[in-house]
Amino acid sequence: MHTIEELDDGRAVYLNGHRIKVADIPIFRKTLALNNQYYTLQKSHPDIHTYVENGHRYDIAYKVPRTVDDLRQKHQAYQEIAQANNGMLGRTPDFLATGMAVLAERSAFLGHNQYTNFGENAKHYAEWVKANDIFISHALQNPQLDRSKPINAIPSGYAGVHTIERRPDGIVVSGAKMVNTMAPIADDLLIFNPPELLLEKGDTSYGVAFATPLNTPGVKIICRKLLDHPGYTEDDYPLSNALDEIDAYIVFDHAFIPWNQVFVENDYEMSNRFFIETGIFGHTSHQDEVRGITKLEFATSLAIRVAHTLGLDHFLGVQEKLGRLTANLELIKGTITRSEDNGQLDEFGIYTPDLQALLAVRASLPGFFEEAMQVTQRLAAGSMVGVPGFGEFDGDNGSILEKALATSQADAKDRSKLLNLAFDLSSSGFGQRQLMYEYYHGGDPMRIRSKHYLDEDLSAGNTMLDQLLNH
Repeated sequence: MHTIEELDDGRAVYLNGHRIKVADIPIFRKTLALNNQYYTLQKSHPDIHTYVENGHRYDIAYKVPRTVDDLRQKHQAYQEIAQANNGMLGRTPDFLATGMAVLAERSAFLGHNQYTNFGENAKHYAEWVKANDIFISHALQNPQLDRSKPINAIPSGYAGVHTIERRPDGIVVSGAKMVNTMAPIADDLLIFNPPELLLEKGDTSYGVAFATPLNTPGVKIICRKLLDHPGYTEDDYPLSNALDEIDAYIVFDHAFIPWNQVFVENDYEMSNRFFIETGIFGHTSHQDEVRGITKLEFATSLAIRVAHTLGLDHFLGVQEKLGRLTANLELIKGTITRSEDNGQLDEFGIYTPDLQALLAVRASLPGFFEEAMQVTQRLAAGSMVGVPGFGEFDGDNGSILEKALATSQADAKDRSKLLNLAFDLSSSGFGQRQLMYEYYHGGDPMRIRSKHYLDEDLSAGNTMLDQLLNH
C-alpha cells in the first residue's frame, strides 16, 4: 500500500501539457484510496483475502488454483474488492496479481538468448511481485495509427514499443502504447503485445515483453483529460468526483531495460504467444469477469431504484425492461460459475477456468451493461437532466426545492442524489468512458464472437444432426 506522496518518486507524469506531481491532483488521491482497498481487505478479512504458503501470508490473488474451491475463494475476494468501488476500477492490483501466480509456473517456454534466460526472468519477476505485493499496471494495445499496414511499415517509430539497441546489460526501447490504465498510481509497468493483432515476420524489433518501474528514465505517462468536476461535490457527481481510473498514453524515449526484466525480445512469434501461453489471459479474465458482474449488478440495481423512486415500477412495460436486466445479470452470474465448475487442471497442475465460458461473458457483458445504462437514461430522462446543482439547497431557493423536488418515495435531497448518480453513470463523460471500457478493455466483442463458435464443443449437437441426416 502506498501513500500518494510515495508516488512522487521521479516518474514523469503529464497532465494538460505539464509535468505534474501525482500527489498534487485531488482525484488521483481519491482513486488511490479506493485502489488501496485491495490491501486494506487483506487486514480486515484475512480469511478471504489471504492465504499461507511456506509460513508466509500472501494476498489470495497470488494463490495458484489447484481446485475449483480455490477459484471460488478467489472469486469472493475479487468480488469484495470490486464492491469497494462499485466495479468502476477495472485494473485494481488483483487483476495482474492473479496472472503473476501462473506466470511463475508456466514461463519456461519463453526460452533464452545469448544474454539471458527469459523463462527464468519471468519466473523470478512473478515471485518478486508476489513477495512484495507490487501493484502492476500493464499496456498491450499498440496505437491505432493505420491498422491496414503491418506495424513495421509505419515510419513514425511510435506504432508500438520496439528495441532500438541491444547491449550486454540490457535493451534500449522506444515507442508507445495507446492506453495504459492506472499508470500514474502503479508501481511497475508490464509491456507486451495483444494476441488479437498478431505481429508479422517484419515486426521483429516490436516482439518484446518486459517489466519496468514507472519511474524508469525515458518512460513518459501522458494522461488523458480528467473526468471529474472541480467546483462540484460528490452529491452532484457521485462517481466521477470520487474516482478516475486515469487512462494514459505511454511513451518510451530511449528507456533502458536490464535483461533480468525482459521476457521476450527480438521474437515476434514468441511475442504473439506470450499473453495466452503464460496463462495470464485466462486467469486475469476470471478476475475481470467477476469485477464486471459486480459492475453490472450495480448498474441493474440503479435502474430498478430509479424506476421505484420515480413511481414507474408498477407499469408492465417498465417491469419488462427491468426483468430483462435481472435476467441478463443471472445469465452472466451463471456463466461465470460455469467457468469455475468446468475448469480443468492443465499440464502444470493449475486449475484453469473454462475459457469458452469466460469469453461468452466477455462477448455479452458489454451489451448487457449498455442496456442497463440505456434503461436508466430512458427512465430518469428529463428528471435527471433537470436536477439543479446541489449547492442550490443551501441557496436562496433551498426551501422551495425541498418542497418542489420531494415525492412520497424520497425527500428532495435523496431524490436529487439518486438522479445525479443516474446521470453520472449513464450520461456523463465518466459514464461513457465506463461503457467504452467494458466494450474494449478485454478485447473487441466482435472478434471474440467471431472466434468463439470455432472453439465451441458441439459434439453432442453434431451427433444429433448426423443421426437425423444419415439414418
